Amino acid sequence: MQRLELERLKKKINGPIQTIFVPFTKNFKIDYRSLKNHIHGLCKMKHVNVLYLMPYNGRYSLLNENEIFELNYFCIKEVKKFKKLIIVSDPIHASTERKLEFCLHAKKNGADIFSSICREKFFSDEQIFLHYKKMASANFPILVHIMPFLSGYNDKNLVWSFSIIKKISKLNNVIAFKEDTKSARYGKQVLKQFKNRFSIIFAGRKKLFLKLRDSGLTSYLNGTSIIDPEIDEIFWFYFKNNKSKALRFVKEIDDPFWDTLSSKYGWHRLNKACLEINGIMKRYERLPMISLDKKQYKKVKNKIIFIKKKLNIWKKNFKLEHEE
Repeated sequence: MQRLELERLKKKINGPIQTIFVPFTKNFKIDYRSLKNHIHGLCKMKHVNVLYLMPYNGRYSLLNENEIFELNYFCIKEVKKFKKLIIVSDPIHASTERKLEFCLHAKKNGADIFSSICREKFFSDEQIFLHYKKMASANFPILVHIMPFLSGYNDKNLVWSFSIIKKISKLNNVIAFKEDTKSARYGKQVLKQFKNRFSIIFAGRKKLFLKLRDSGLTSYLNGTSIIDPEIDEIFWFYFKNNKSKALRFVKEIDDPFWDTLSSKYGWHRLNKACLEINGIMKRYERLPMISLDKKQYKKVKNKIIFIKKKLNIWKKNFKLEHEE
């Protein structure tokens, strides 16, 4: 793609990026009816501009390759009905050649950006560079899904060195990355060195995003908006315009989710539970992934209802502010 086109696309990766979660039926088939409603509900919201089907929230590890091809195709077509941006991904574990096939499939079917994750054991910077060099040969916008590496030499997890990112920055078609360390210190260093080269989507809690605000954060993964998508509209407005209010909002709405629920039940089980509470999809999972049991679900629901009551006050006041 032309450099100007890539730059224009990069600038569109801004604000809260919405995750697409993948539901199953009681018989463990992909629940495309609920998925369609989930996508359409997000796309109808004015503050939603980019949707991201990623491997873990998208349950790729529970799908076979044909299902991933089909899922990517379905999500692309549904999102493009609303003229929003769509990012789809490759399988968590596959050869680079096979991952390239997924990229070319996404390109052919109308995706805007392709996200590639490298979960092979880490041995060298060159190994990672060669993977993304091959992916970039598709002549299509690439997002690098940065997760700590699994060392090929011992049992340690390794954060991405800046030397790897610098090598990858030479690949013109690589325009963005998802930063997944959830470390403020690392995030500040990343922004300092690479915010002008890449669009950077940060994952984590909103307390982290506020710590990175003055370092130049411009994009993040939605997180607690699984409780209510309007959380992102309110937070992003105050993030940009009123830091003290954003801090209060985080303390009252975001922190209770992470401190009392995620720490106890785990993010990947909570996202489906919250979406079931909102009537969007059921929390069914394929093994080896498990969902919350009835007792756990009831406790989570009670806490979410409590958070929603506080949120309703914020929504009311936010609406009044914008009517003035």
